[in-house]
Parts: sequence; C-alpha cells; structure tokens
Amino acid sequence: MIKKPGIALIELVLTISIILILSGVSFGIYYKTYKCINNKFKVDMCKNGILHIINDAKNYCKINNQRGYLVFNGKDNIDFNSLNRRVKSYKIPVGFRLGDVITPSGNQIIYIDGDGNTRDACTIFFYDLKDRDYSITLRVGTNYVEIKE
Repeated sequence: MIKKPGIALIELVLTISIILILSGVSFGIYYKTYKCINNKFKVDMCKNGILHIINDAKNYCKINNQRGYLVFNGKDNIDFNSLNRRVKSYKIPVGFRLGDVITPSGNQIIYIDGDGNTRDACTIFFYDLKDRDYSITLRVGTNYVEIKE
C-alpha cells in the first residue's frame, strides 16, 4: 500500500483542539487582567474627579467672593452649590459608590467660605468595583487635599 503525503484527520482535530484550549486559557487571563486594570483606571479617575470638584468649588468661591458648599447626594453624586443654586456636579463612575463623609458636624456637607477655605476638616470615602475603600482627606487652614492609599 502506498501512503500519500498529507495530514490525517485525527492530527488536524488534535491540533485545533490544542489551539482552542490555549486560546481559551489566555483569553481568561487577559479578561481578568483587563478588569483589574480597568478598575485601577476608574479609581484614579474617581479620585481626580473628586479632587477637581473640591478645588473648582474652592476657586469659584475665592474668585467670586461667595460662600458655597459641597453636598454628597446619595451614593454616586457630588453637587457644588453657591447662593442656593447648583454650580457644578460630579457623578462618580458606574459601579462605584460614595461612602460616608466624616465631618465634625456629622452631615454630608462641606462648607467653603468666600476666601475659598473649608470650614471643617473631613474625610471622604468611596468604594470601587471590588468594594475596596479609598479615602480623601481635607485639612483646614492649609488648602491641602490628600489621597490616602
């Protein structure tokens, strides 16, 4: 019997099976890595967004010589108000949630005077997609905002 050169069907099936198994495993690793990197990116975006609304509110009050306040509404929104009207709003990323805002007065409001200074020190907590907590601290008198890791 003469053998013809070529690939047997079983060899082809085995090769394709090995390729599919390897690609499935690598896709799972890729997806897990993607979710982790995406969460880190959104955490940084959330931190910067909160810092920006705080600093924008302080600058607005200082430039316009008006008092204002930041209100932490519910689980996903921060509003800056001055003269009883909303000036700016920030919505945290989907899947994240705001935690408590710890102030001496106990309410979820940060007051800013006409010079752009906050009246009370406070700590703002938020939670990421993996429910890890992060905090941002406001200090009084120094106009300093710190992100704690």
